[in-house]
Amino acid sequence: MATKSVLVVLDFDGFLINSYELLRATFESFGLNIGDERRFRDRRKFLKYLGGGKELLGNVVSYSLPKKKLRANLTEHYVHSGRIFPAFESILNRLIASPQVHVGIVSRNFTLNPGATMRAVLKNSGVDEHELDFVIPIPVGQRKHEVLEAMRSRRYRQCLFGGDEIGDFRAAMDSGYEPIIAAYGFDALKRLQDKGGVPREMIFETPELLVSHLRSRLADALDR
Repeated sequence: MATKSVLVVLDFDGFLINSYELLRATFESFGLNIGDERRFRDRRKFLKYLGGGKELLGNVVSYSLPKKKLRANLTEHYVHSGRIFPAFESILNRLIASPQVHVGIVSRNFTLNPGATMRAVLKNSGVDEHELDFVIPIPVGQRKHEVLEAMRSRRYRQCLFGGDEIGDFRAAMDSGYEPIIAAYGFDALKRLQDKGGVPREMIFETPELLVSHLRSRLADALDR
């Protein structure tokens, strides 16, 4: 029996899936406006969801709605409308099928039942999610690098982590993973470079470019 010697850990929101569109649809159903995607990506923390200068006041007035109701609506949007970027379907199934690779998802997803929700989106996207090695929702307050550190083992000759934010890059570096960072998710290219110090060669501006890099980087494991 082959020993799995490669660990591939992938983020979900912003990296595998366009979370902005699902968030926008959810908030609009409650009369809230999170603004256009470019400005959404430039905002930090809670301001991502309360809106920028154009939307903030109106959203604050309406933001007394029950948060569980908002999350329930968001969960429905994920389960019924969520799909991963098409470029990832084939590479994920190849990684899952490889006898050399442990592959799974680690993500701070804010739906009501994040593990089941992420698996539903993957299944709806044509991914063999029932064969994934792990899907780990990270609770609020848990640091991502702590989860990544706990998953490492001497059996792995390669550990890769794909994410889309400065925090993902830092988590990968702090826990000894090779970062693969998307510039199409929650942090744009300029912020990743200027604020996060992410090397340009680790940043990919489209899912297609990132998947091409993954195929090249993991060619040995995928060919076996």
